[in-house]
Amino acid sequence: MASKLSFSGDVQGPNGRLFVEREGNPNGQSILFVHGLGGTTNSYQTLVLALQEFDLIRFDLSGHGRSAVPRSTSIHSYMEDCEAIISHFRLESFIVVGHSLGGLVSLHLAARALHTIKALVLFGPVFPPPVAGQTALEGRVAAVRQGGMAAIADIVISNAFAPESLVKRLGEVALAREMLTRQNPEGYALAVEALKKSMVPKLKCIGAPTKVVTGEKDKVSTVETGRFFIDNIGKHAEQIILPGVGHWHTLEALAQCIEIIKGVAMGCE
Repeated sequence: MASKLSFSGDVQGPNGRLFVEREGNPNGQSILFVHGLGGTTNSYQTLVLALQEFDLIRFDLSGHGRSAVPRSTSIHSYMEDCEAIISHFRLESFIVVGHSLGGLVSLHLAARALHTIKALVLFGPVFPPPVAGQTALEGRVAAVRQGGMAAIADIVISNAFAPESLVKRLGEVALAREMLTRQNPEGYALAVEALKKSMVPKLKCIGAPTKVVTGEKDKVSTVETGRFFIDNIGKHAEQIILPGVGHWHTLEALAQCIEIIKGVAMGCE
């Protein structure tokens, strides 16, 4: 079933126009979704039908999907995108769900403690890359700027999904590839540069209950990465490992992801 949108359009942020979708129960627990590198609002499309009892807000980060491409981006500017949405919809107490780069942005947002974030659900939050990783990202930026999204799309997709998912979840793989190949190359390159320059959040400053969801086969945000985050956030953080799953948790383990988000949201009402 398609979404039942109450809002679909643009919100002006400090870094340009942001595309936003809102649906569900306006009186329910608000959930702000933050997608990852090369994602869009459709990163969470598979979830929304099962979450209609909640107030669901999704948006495209600057440079992604249907949002405007700014001159530059950073983790801070992506946080500003989130804050523009929070302010526009007057969200006072909400849950943040983040995937990959969106998980890292969500951790930084929660560490600032400017808003009442009731809980975090983070699917494979990425860690700021070491020197070797930064070099690899520089190569990806150069490839995209020279050859467009087609130059890196299939390599990125193959690395993100678990081997079994690449064979058995062809529709989900196609959705992820479609989102990636539809990106504006410069917007994507800017996002990769933002990740390259990123820093570890002030994890000890995060007071919200946090679920870090890790795919057992995730090569982008490994089990060890997830463990680092929860160990440094504290006792109110928990790691959930999904067997046989890669980096596209919501496409590879939909039922489990819905159950996790529902459990957290119902616990916050």
